Amino acid sequence: MAPVSTRAVLLRSHDYGDTSRILRFYTEELGLLAVMARGVRTRSGKGSTAVTTFAAGTLTAYVKPNRELHTMKDFSCSQLREGLGGDVLRFAGAAAVAELVLAHADQERNIELLSALEQGLDSLESIDTARVPAAALSAVWRITEAFGFAPQLDPCVRCGEPLTEDEVGRFDFAAGGVRCADCAEGAAGPRVGPIARGQIASLIAADLER
Repeated sequence: MAPVSTRAVLLRSHDYGDTSRILRFYTEELGLLAVMARGVRTRSGKGSTAVTTFAAGTLTAYVKPNRELHTMKDFSCSQLREGLGGDVLRFAGAAAVAELVLAHADQERNIELLSALEQGLDSLESIDTARVPAAALSAVWRITEAFGFAPQLDPCVRCGEPLTEDEVGRFDFAAGGVRCADCAEGAAGPRVGPIARGQIASLIAADLER
């Protein structure tokens, strides 16, 4: 069987036995992929492969159809993202982003999802400390959009009427968007006014200056 090579981001790892690890990647070609990295914990010294959480690079693996766990041949790391591990807030944001992908992604190609994931992790690593929470929220919203569930901020998710400039509605989680003031009567979702709608739109667009 010929190995498959694809760009990948490591989202989670845990030890297996005395020498190996099970690694869960999100990949460009195969979506979410779990691999067994045999003997990886015994490799050290010059030429060893860096396999750290949130690292990106080229994964080469033997992939068999209808299996949940595959065999890793090699991981050539091109980006460690070490900065995420040096700050609790950055790490927490990155972990939340990774968990969202792990919980909802499948074994299908989704370039938009990989792009949102990588851009989110890069932003969390490089942005100034004061804006780390905004970067985490932006990454979560953009990944949600890549899954096909971008929130409908206007028009009203129930009646379809445009919201006025200063209208305050409520967010309907089940419908995935904002209800206008009329349709929001009796609804239990959080109130969403024009400022909040603008902030959510900015987070989805990765505009963190607002």
